[in-house]
Amino acid sequence: MANWGEKFNRMTQSAITKSKEMVEVTRLNTEISALGQNLKELYSKAGEYVLVNGLLGGDEAIADLANQAAAIRQNIEADQEKLLEIKNINICPNCGAEVSRASKFCDRCGTEMVRVFLDPPAGNVCKVCGSLVEKDALFCGNCGAKQ
Repeated sequence: MANWGEKFNRMTQSAITKSKEMVEVTRLNTEISALGQNLKELYSKAGEYVLVNGLLGGDEAIADLANQAAAIRQNIEADQEKLLEIKNINICPNCGAEVSRASKFCDRCGTEMVRVFLDPPAGNVCKVCGSLVEKDALFCGNCGAKQ
């Protein structure tokens, strides 16, 4: 009977030890992962700093990466402008809020909006807000003004 009790005791101690080891392994893996992510973020910030500030300009590889980054930034800006145009909004220069291109003032902070209409839309347009309206529409679907 004592033999069975000793085996059970050893198995219990072994299970406890294994559980503690697993907890520690999990904790260390989590810490390593978090530290690795922090390191990647630092590398990214350092790389951005080098490229934006033109450091190591004599290095051909760095100069090529800087040119690639500049081209990507230009593409992002162009796509953001297209997105604003499609959504028919401007960004408030004061608070950064999205504001309808028909608005004269930001509805969040009250800043006067500079309204630029590059190309007048083809077709019928609202006399109040400049949005496209259906040919036989009695009211504008954007601002509700009578047509």
